[in-house]
Amino acid sequence: MLDWDDLRIFLAVARTGSFSAAARELGVAQPTVGRRIAALERSLAAQLFVPAATGQSLSGSGRLMLARAEQMEAAALAAERVAAGRDAGLRGRVVVTASEWLVGSVLGPLLGPLVGEHPGLELELAADVRHLSLARREADIAVRPSRFEQAEVVQRQVGVVAFGLYASDGYLAQHGMPDFAAQCEGHTLIAMSESLTKIPDVEWLPQIAGRARVVVRTNGREPMATMAAAGLGLTCLPRFLGDRAPNLRLLPTPVPGPRRQLWLGVHRDVRSVPRVKASAAFLREGLGRLAWALGPA
Repeated sequence: MLDWDDLRIFLAVARTGSFSAAARELGVAQPTVGRRIAALERSLAAQLFVPAATGQSLSGSGRLMLARAEQMEAAALAAERVAAGRDAGLRGRVVVTASEWLVGSVLGPLLGPLVGEHPGLELELAADVRHLSLARREADIAVRPSRFEQAEVVQRQVGVVAFGLYASDGYLAQHGMPDFAAQCEGHTLIAMSESLTKIPDVEWLPQIAGRARVVVRTNGREPMATMAAAGLGLTCLPRFLGDRAPNLRLLPTPVPGPRRQLWLGVHRDVRSVPRVKASAAFLREGLGRLAWALGPA
């Protein structure tokens, strides 16, 4: 009989590609991960991983095992989702995930009336640049600037996020207004990390600032706003964030800034759980009230 804990560790290593990353994800010691994988391989009489330059790669047996383990995980998580919180009412933990600027500047400030009316709720806001999985119960509710691709996620568009180009008055006093006809040549740029995907400014910035020099990259919009306010360079920000920054100025650009649809998703198995249903409805309504500020023309 396979131990489910061993399968969880196997899945973590397969997904992260290393014992150390799997240990961090699971909150255990790295030697524990190594021991459990070794024990699993002995019980199966098969090698599941082979050493690779960056960590661990699945062997042929490991790839076959991965498909079976994911099926078992899906079944176990489905059972948990069906059972979780059905009778708890508006009590218990609800995990909401979104990017850091949405968590810090939009979702967090909305929540006062919800927690005030339902003191039994325990809301956890998970700001993460990677997309936490609703299917694996890493989160109950997700808010993202793109549609969910998973068929089991019930989703609804809750707004539009507009972006613009910003700079501080200090930066403009030193470098002058950018010449968009010259592709902002001579200017510096604060950009998003190249490791991230589906970034709205990836296609837009080269159209207007293709000759600006990138001086720093980061994986969050709030650090970009902070660095732009300090005079490091031009940067693309959500209008909701940039328009409220006291030291930043929205620059008129020849090509309008990108606009992204904002979606709220809940896994279909938990959408009727009272605490999740109430929290999702509250967030939808709150984001709807902010539509004018999230996506100004």
